[in-house]
Amino acid sequence: MSDTEITFSSGDVTLHGSMRIPVSIKGAVPAVLLLAGSGPTDRNGDSALLPGNIGTLRHLADVLEDNGFASLRYDKLGSGTTGLGPYDVEDVADLGFSTFIDAASDALAFLAKQRGVDASRMYVVGHSEGALIALSLAQDSARTEHDIKGLGLIEPLAVRLLDLLTAQIDAQLDAVVSARQLPVQIADELRVALAGAVESLRADGTLSDNLPEPLRNAGLVSANAKALAEEDALDPRMLAAQVDGNLPVLTTVSSKDIQVRIEDVDSLDSALVHTRLTSLRMQRTNHVLKDVGDQQSTGSDYVADLPYSQEFTSGFQKWVGSL
Repeated sequence: MSDTEITFSSGDVTLHGSMRIPVSIKGAVPAVLLLAGSGPTDRNGDSALLPGNIGTLRHLADVLEDNGFASLRYDKLGSGTTGLGPYDVEDVADLGFSTFIDAASDALAFLAKQRGVDASRMYVVGHSEGALIALSLAQDSARTEHDIKGLGLIEPLAVRLLDLLTAQIDAQLDAVVSARQLPVQIADELRVALAGAVESLRADGTLSDNLPEPLRNAGLVSANAKALAEEDALDPRMLAAQVDGNLPVLTTVSSKDIQVRIEDVDSLDSALVHTRLTSLRMQRTNHVLKDVGDQQSTGSDYVADLPYSQEFTSGFQKWVGSL
């Protein structure tokens, strides 16, 4: 597998990435833009917050190359070689979530212009938060120069961001209260503070600097307020309802995924029922597409030396082969 190092521009930022074009196939090939999940996640799917090899997007690029597809993946702003680009940490807070959607649009345009790529067969595959960006591109034809011919929504953010964050924090609080590691009163105070933070973000896009430390550790800080509010305003189900009915769409979800709930992807599938939908349900796969077997995922398995999930890979290959 051979990557070509590339750069492209989006606004004031030069983004660094890797491109693959199968060398064994003559003529132009279809191409896929790969979009990473949330946080400082780079072109390979590795996170600066988790030391070790995750490699989710690199694995997708491998599978795509094996099946005759070119691909582009890149270090989004705040990750990898791209870093913060021309910005200081303080400046990034003013950019908002639309910055990441614009970068994906520019990446798609760059990919379509590359030698060996069939610009009439462009696809977008997003992992986790990247699926929300993929949906945003697919329903906003004014944003993209090239028609998107299909979408892969891999372990997707399937509900509004703050609804998911609330559900995750509620579950964590239930667990520590049940284990008698936190008094019920403090847990209830955190829930009230969380509800107030969500209300504030949805009302005027702001956050108090005085939120309890556990909420600030979860990313609810004023520096993130604009990006959180903009992302939360994008309801994946509403975007899904606007996707062209002729598009082939893949959604995946696993019972071992601790970040995405099956019922949320059920709801997303319902909004996509008018498309050429394939829904892949899995039993052994964690959020980053590694096989955890019969064990429960804890998050630490993201960087463990585990094989990539065959149930995912075989399902993904079958979908790619149908395009």
